[in-house]
Amino acid sequence: MECGIDVTEASVYSGVCTQIFREEFGLHQSKVYCFVHLSIQEHLAALYVHLTFMNEKRNVLQPNLLSKIMRMFSKITISDVHKGGVDQALQSENGHLDLFLRFLLGLSLESNQILLQTIVTQTQSSSHSNQETVHYIKEKIRENPSTEKSINLFHCLYELDDHSLVEEVQHYLQSGNLQQGELSSSQWSAV
Repeated sequence: MECGIDVTEASVYSGVCTQIFREEFGLHQSKVYCFVHLSIQEHLAALYVHLTFMNEKRNVLQPNLLSKIMRMFSKITISDVHKGGVDQALQSENGHLDLFLRFLLGLSLESNQILLQTIVTQTQSSSHSNQETVHYIKEKIRENPSTEKSINLFHCLYELDDHSLVEEVQHYLQSGNLQQGELSSSQWSAV
């Protein structure tokens, strides 16, 4: 209860989740709280990135100096934040940013923007930025990343409610980048 967090109270009132976070003892026998399921942490991280951009026009995915320079000399858009997220997810060796990226992209949908109105101080039309992000993701798919990364990018298009998703998957399959025996059953399921 040091930080005002009562683990038992949180689990009682959580409703859907029987346990949101867990109390553990860290390296130096101090209490550490962690999320039982990483998707909660990834969603909160995406929400933080999105809200920081919307409220402060700051891209926390960029190093501070670069972000300050970009704010001084150009107007950064949510699409710039998305592109940075896509690039970082593609550079990730183990896919640890995949779900974060999907959450981040999903937050920019108009339906979610309406829900976020109460905590966003400045709003902007997201349809043009989303189209720019969709175009960028399609470019990245055509650059032939690994099968796992391509599948994640297809999921990203789905999160952006892109209706050409089926065409993109068909194009990818017909391009010859994918052989019948290359995919596991879980990968085929994702496709």
